[in-house]
Amino acid sequence: MAGKYAKKQKRPWIAAVLPWKGDRAGEAIRKIVFLVALITFLVTGGILLWEMVIQPAMVDNKANYVQQIYHADDSQDNTATNEDSEYDENGNLKKFVELQKINPDIKGWIRIADTVVDYPILQSGEDNPEYYLYLDYQKNHSKYGSLFFDARNSIHLEDPSSKSLIVYGHSMNDGRMFGSLLNYGSLDYYKEHPTFEMDTVKYNGDWKIFSVFKTNTLSSQGEPFNYLRTSFSSDSDFLNFIYQMEIRSLFNTGVDVSADDQIVLLSTCSYEMDGFRTVIAARKVREGEDTTVDTSKVTWNSTVLYPDGWYSAKGGTKPQHPATFEEALAQGKINWLAEE
Repeated sequence: MAGKYAKKQKRPWIAAVLPWKGDRAGEAIRKIVFLVALITFLVTGGILLWEMVIQPAMVDNKANYVQQIYHADDSQDNTATNEDSEYDENGNLKKFVELQKINPDIKGWIRIADTVVDYPILQSGEDNPEYYLYLDYQKNHSKYGSLFFDARNSIHLEDPSSKSLIVYGHSMNDGRMFGSLLNYGSLDYYKEHPTFEMDTVKYNGDWKIFSVFKTNTLSSQGEPFNYLRTSFSSDSDFLNFIYQMEIRSLFNTGVDVSADDQIVLLSTCSYEMDGFRTVIAARKVREGEDTTVDTSKVTWNSTVLYPDGWYSAKGGTKPQHPATFEEALAQGKINWLAEE
């Protein structure tokens, strides 16, 4: 009789969540479904937290750290009259010394005023040219990667492979790295940011943007324009390269270019079509030249040349341009060549 009147054992609170002895089949299934949903929610939430909050914050913290090092002397009054005081005994700019202690592959720095672009530029060897595609400047894995020079480039001005520098970077959806370069599709944005600063270990530089263009990398969209050139066989070859970028430019910038100029191309992924790239082409400000651009003269290019696939996908008529710089010059269609 004692068993008949024994108290029913109280179930622990966790039995309300986990499948427990004595549960009916339907109740056990309900708990299992709930647990699967909870785990999925927590895992998804954790991934989103990492992708959208933690990882970007880590990138910003690392960027802030090297920015403080690089810009340490910006606010100081530099009264030195000897230009050589900026350089060490190896002919390198002193402001890169501490950065190269962090990583000797830091070969430059780029800053576009009033944007997030304020980063070191890395460079690896030709045996692994995309080494920094998914590595930060500390060589830690990061989906943001680093901005990096083409491995073929030389940062020595006297080297032919420094004639056209190329800097690569991811166009991140959150705008970090080269994400803001996609804003150059707007005429107003160009007018607000027509220049930028880019220094290398060997020299300081201000740069004027003379072309913003979109190009393809897939042959199915037409023959890709080879903008990944670092050296040229002659002045004519170089000016023809400039011409090809001018006719592809979204804007008529009014920035002149000469055969003696050094240029840099900022290249990032673009999303108008598969495999597209947005490229910002700029030339180095010449000695004694005003560093500003008269943006009142900037207009849309009504005859901009896009890849062939653009017209089949988006419509429009492909404009006809002279095939080469020499032909265009003979026809009086060159208005960007600097006067000698």
